[in-house]
Amino acid sequence: MALLDGLDVLKSNPLGRFKQQFIAQSITGTFGNLTVDQIRRLGNLSCLAHPSQLMAYAGTDAFSVIQDNIRTCVVQGLSVPSNMISSLILRSSDLQSPSSLTPQRVSELGPFLPLLGSSVLQQLTSAQLMPALSTLASVPFTPVQARIIFDKISANFSLALPGSEHLSRLGSLVSGVKVETLWTLPTDILLEALPAMSLQTPGLTPPQVNTIISKLWGSSSVSQWMDKVNPLLSSTPLLSVIAQVPQLLIRDTAVHTRLWNTQQAKALFKQAVISHPSLSLQEFLSLGTLATGVNCLDLRRLFQNLASLSPLRDIMTFLREQSVPLHPSLKKCVIEELYEFGFFSDLLGDLGSQIALSLPLSTIKKFPQDEMDSLRKVIIQDPYYFLLLPSTKQAVLVDRMVQRLNMYTGLYTEEEFRSLGVMATFVTDEMFWKLDRSFFVDGLEFLQRFCYNANKRGLVADMLQENWTFGPVKNWTSETLNQVDRFLFFLPKDTIQLIPLGLMSLERIERLFLSQQKWERGEFGSLCQKPSELFDKKQFVLQFFLGFLRIGHAPYTGLIPTCESLHVTQPAAWTIDSLRNMPQASFRRCLELIGQDPFFSAFELSVLLTKTKEVYGMPSSFNSSVIPQLGRIATQLSLEELGSLRLSEIQSISAMGNLNTWTSRQLKSVFSTVLNSTRKTPSQLDSSTFVALGHIVCGIDAPIMRILNPVEFSKAVLWLGRLYLSCSEEQLQALIGLLSNSLAFGPVSSWGSEVFIEIGAIAAGLPDIAMSALVREQIEGITPLAISLIPAGKFAVVFNQAQIRMFTYDQAIAVTEAQRSALSPVQQTALSMVLNPWEDKPVDFRGRSLGVVVHPCPFFYLSSILIMLLFSLG
Repeated sequence: MALLDGLDVLKSNPLGRFKQQFIAQSITGTFGNLTVDQIRRLGNLSCLAHPSQLMAYAGTDAFSVIQDNIRTCVVQGLSVPSNMISSLILRSSDLQSPSSLTPQRVSELGPFLPLLGSSVLQQLTSAQLMPALSTLASVPFTPVQARIIFDKISANFSLALPGSEHLSRLGSLVSGVKVETLWTLPTDILLEALPAMSLQTPGLTPPQVNTIISKLWGSSSVSQWMDKVNPLLSSTPLLSVIAQVPQLLIRDTAVHTRLWNTQQAKALFKQAVISHPSLSLQEFLSLGTLATGVNCLDLRRLFQNLASLSPLRDIMTFLREQSVPLHPSLKKCVIEELYEFGFFSDLLGDLGSQIALSLPLSTIKKFPQDEMDSLRKVIIQDPYYFLLLPSTKQAVLVDRMVQRLNMYTGLYTEEEFRSLGVMATFVTDEMFWKLDRSFFVDGLEFLQRFCYNANKRGLVADMLQENWTFGPVKNWTSETLNQVDRFLFFLPKDTIQLIPLGLMSLERIERLFLSQQKWERGEFGSLCQKPSELFDKKQFVLQFFLGFLRIGHAPYTGLIPTCESLHVTQPAAWTIDSLRNMPQASFRRCLELIGQDPFFSAFELSVLLTKTKEVYGMPSSFNSSVIPQLGRIATQLSLEELGSLRLSEIQSISAMGNLNTWTSRQLKSVFSTVLNSTRKTPSQLDSSTFVALGHIVCGIDAPIMRILNPVEFSKAVLWLGRLYLSCSEEQLQALIGLLSNSLAFGPVSSWGSEVFIEIGAIAAGLPDIAMSALVREQIEGITPLAISLIPAGKFAVVFNQAQIRMFTYDQAIAVTEAQRSALSPVQQTALSMVLNPWEDKPVDFRGRSLGVVVHPCPFFYLSSILIMLLFSLG
């Protein structure tokens, strides 16, 4: 009773998930007659209770409050187990006859409708949906689902009439408006609705964004509309911005505060400083966000003119506070120029995490204790950029930091762990193993926030099973599993099997999956771990404890998953037989979810395609709502079946273009189908269609590529250049030909780094002679993805050692092993000097180190370059 009486006090304090779950399950398990007020006070904690305990209130006044609590959890983005939804929220009639739902019931179900799938939405009518629109407009439907709803209610919307409330009222459903419809809308309608549309989740799709931008930026008045088009600014093609640069600098009074991407800032910077050959400090600072487009030559002149601590500190603060990421070439330039000053160490605390972590390891290794501590504080204040570093650099940096700060002295204490922040789990395995076990047990929930590589996951697994922590897993209790939470996936499979079977219900398995998914989407997990790293373990946990893998044991009664359970776990975690045996109605509701799962094998996808045909008929009969739901299942369609699809709408084309596992023959077939379905010639394709085509661009034969519209293609290259394209070298060269058209970016020799940044991967198609003639500014703009796509033989031929020395660290680590192997010893040395500049080692161009010799860094750095250049000339 004390727990219940003190509930309000407990909730007013920051409680971890484990304590919240303990409170929720203790209260609902101990007291079977909670009042309506007590249930209301329980609030979101209701979602951590066992559904069976809450079902006891069915038929009472408290039950509707429980349902409201669960609905609030879902609206706030808190995931709940599938049986909580199926038993407490959904009625059997909801799914059996959706067309009979009242508008009020549709509104009540609003937050759960994305889980019910497209097939349920298709059975709803405009009369049911329109009264619930205010609720539905805030629900994160997928674009496919939003399209179904919008098509139902579109008769009630006159989008082209003046007054933006029509378009703005759609909220998140705006992702369901056809690209073809957006093209027809007047500019003023789009302008008025754009600020509201841009705030939605999941938001506009890339083809929609491109369509809106193309319409608005095609007007000579765009410089007067910048406040309204600002939300889509970073997605605006460079070609569109270049045409408006003079007007923007004159007419846009806030041009210096807008969040331009790097290539846009570079185009604007060039024009803004054209009358200032030598920038003063005040002129540079007055450029605001345009300053992120500064080139190294201008920055070097500025630094040389200032050459004292105070103004350089002002510049570092200015760059650190920029709201957009700095380009690697700018960070490299800053470091190289500052290193020349004797007071470089005094500036370390002013660099900020982004620039400080671009320092070479060879420099960081030499930091004395006070400078290393400054770096530690910088990283803790902004851990994002540390998590973006290559794993090797992370490990070496932390190891040297720990040594310099004298932490290798015995027990790895809680104080030391917390002092390292995000870096705490990147210490050596030997140090991590010395982690204070009392802190490990008491702080387990805190420790679950961090990143763990494969070795550390193994160490955590061993720690969990020690006698002075939680002991052997065969003795673990329900409370132990609640506390261990997602760390359970760190255990080896043979150890997981020893967990008492009775403890691992589907509800508990789902909560484990939800906990891991929440972490993967969180601050650290989204950056430091690939979902594939633990998929095998998650799949094993589900299949073993549900009986799929236990010979001689009766499998779990829910051998065939519900659609709700697939949403909570993930389809590929289940056996392919269990999915194949799903009732057709359930499979229909889950098709889009199943199609998006990245972990199915080709064989499993072929089984799923067979099931899809059983449900929907032959591919030639697939309608415009089925095709976008297929996802990876579509890759198993035969060439004949691909040819029979109807790919006339951008949404269907985009669904196909998002897939990156097509064969070259399939790509050709899909592109041909697009032309046949849209009844367009290749030269008639617009930028939105190119964006939708995505990977399918590589299905266009090179001779056909040469007749595409160069302006429209150039406006789509911002999206296409980010893709790992499977195009042949001949195809990439044809695309380069489009981009170098006089109506696009002009001849390659005139391109600045902004063009190379914009075109991304397609830069790999530059002809040998053009690539070998690139100068520093152009090389700086080549993206790491483009570097990795250059054929190894070509890479060795086109880049001499002097050009390789111009690479940034990000470019150098993108060099593949095949590319590196094709390099001469001199070229390999140049690459090594980018990866480890200023190392205190003389260079032997035959590939050997001559031993460690102490050299003053800057002088040796310069002499190494001279030696290398003389060697290449000789």
